[in-house]
Amino acid sequence: MMIQVAPEAGRRETRSVCPYCGTGCGVILEHDDAHVFAVRGDPHHPANFGALCTKGRALAATIDKERLTSPLRRAHRGAPPKRVSWDAALGEAASRFAAVIAEHGPEACGFYVSGQLSTEDYYVVNKLAKGLIGTNHIDTNSRLCMASAVSGYKASL
Repeated sequence: MMIQVAPEAGRRETRSVCPYCGTGCGVILEHDDAHVFAVRGDPHHPANFGALCTKGRALAATIDKERLTSPLRRAHRGAPPKRVSWDAALGEAASRFAAVIAEHGPEACGFYVSGQLSTEDYYVVNKLAKGLIGTNHIDTNSRLCMASAVSGYKASL
């Protein structure tokens, strides 16, 4: 049974989705403009009906308040990072990625993909990796992380 408590003065509640695995459990974040104070399962969300795994219950403790919201680049090793535009950052990343492929071939690169992608998103990333770039080096958090976690859960619970 979950007791619904109103947030303290100055705090708001926002419904969101847990970022850890592909299940997409519903969470309710208690926060102000600068901090997340608490996370609990959303009892009205069809994926979890308020239940959360260990990772989901610890979500408030793992949210980084200093998380970057724009790209940074160092002019050289040891230089302080400076903000650059998204276009500049993506352009440089694409150029460097293309240079690695040109010099070492498509098998020199790989993709480690989030477990939060939809089926359609997985399809697009696989087309990019296998169809456009020509590498089979692609795997996801869904398999590498959650497969071992589920095996551990089954063995211990």
